[in-house]
Amino acid sequence: MVGFVTVLQRMNPSKSYWKTIPRTSFVGFLVGVFLLFSTTGFVNDIMEMGRQPLLRLVLSVTLSGSFATFYAGTGFVLRKRFWKAFFPAFVVQFVLMGFIGRWFPALPQPAQTGATEMARTQARLTFDGVAVMCAIGLGYGCFLYVTITEFRRYLHVYAEMALAAEIHSVLVPPIDTRIGEFQFYGRAVPSGEVGGDLIDLAGSEKEWVAYVADVSGHGVAPGVVMAMVKSAARTLLSSNNDSQHLLARLHEVLYPLKKPNMFVTFAFLAKNGEELRVGLAGHPAILHFSAKTDAVSQFASTNLPLAILPSEDFASSEISAEHGDVFALYTDGLLEAENAAGEEFGLERLQTEFRKHGNEPLDAIYKALQESVAQHGSQSDDQSLLLIRRGKV
Repeated sequence: MVGFVTVLQRMNPSKSYWKTIPRTSFVGFLVGVFLLFSTTGFVNDIMEMGRQPLLRLVLSVTLSGSFATFYAGTGFVLRKRFWKAFFPAFVVQFVLMGFIGRWFPALPQPAQTGATEMARTQARLTFDGVAVMCAIGLGYGCFLYVTITEFRRYLHVYAEMALAAEIHSVLVPPIDTRIGEFQFYGRAVPSGEVGGDLIDLAGSEKEWVAYVADVSGHGVAPGVVMAMVKSAARTLLSSNNDSQHLLARLHEVLYPLKKPNMFVTFAFLAKNGEELRVGLAGHPAILHFSAKTDAVSQFASTNLPLAILPSEDFASSEISAEHGDVFALYTDGLLEAENAAGEEFGLERLQTEFRKHGNEPLDAIYKALQESVAQHGSQSDDQSLLLIRRGKV
């Protein structure tokens, strides 16, 4: 199931950065690049002492600016893969400029320079110089316009992101509490200002539900859906919806409200009287540490993530826990941390570390697992971990 979710995430890449730039700014930037690099044609004419044919000058100016604009545009669109377009285009530019030099050769240097020739040369060089200054001035104006416009937009977006991050911290606070004989400890660490992960605990000593959710994607949009998940879950739980039907009810609420290419993975552990119940929806397996045997077992499920298909069935199961047992609910950001060799941390490493520290206090287990993941590789996705231990009253 985790592999299925990974495929869905790859089908839903984040929007390319260049597509988020306003068209006027993008065009202004490209015009600025064209103007600045078009000066190369005028400089070449100055070096030729104004002896280039007028058509050659026009072509040289146009091609110099156009190819520079193409390189800049492909840099925005292709980013790290820009070289795939840069090198072929550079070869084409080099060949074209060579052909233009052959097709339109410069006029021969006169043996004697008279007053008429000197006047013509002076007028041509003056034209080239004025053209260079105008192109540089206009190009600088374009860059100045883009810089000011984008800086204002950045300040506006930054203010919104700061507010969203503040709201996120309120919606997903750290958990460190006890309900009856059960202890809870967890944190959600976003990879950016706003995350799509959610950890939550709701209920009383008789009935409670602890869960972890992961909304596909990154940034503000998943953060908004994450808030919807928490609101819907809290509403359902407060309206006497039992945990056995929690996944199905959440799916019904979320499916019509989110974008078609978004989905939510979900894992919960719930207590209803004397019964413990677990459920998963496209989420990584829940880990169960046994204090009696020091072994770690997995609870996995074939349920699809929430909000993928219009109608889905979700199964949950009863589970038993002895005193001292610990459950770990987490998001795939912990598993997908990669080292320099491109190796993910993976479930096996997480399970090994969990077994090693399972008898320690919950905050110590959390710290040990987070440090192990951080030492393996840098964080590229939201990382959330919720630990639940059954203790004595």
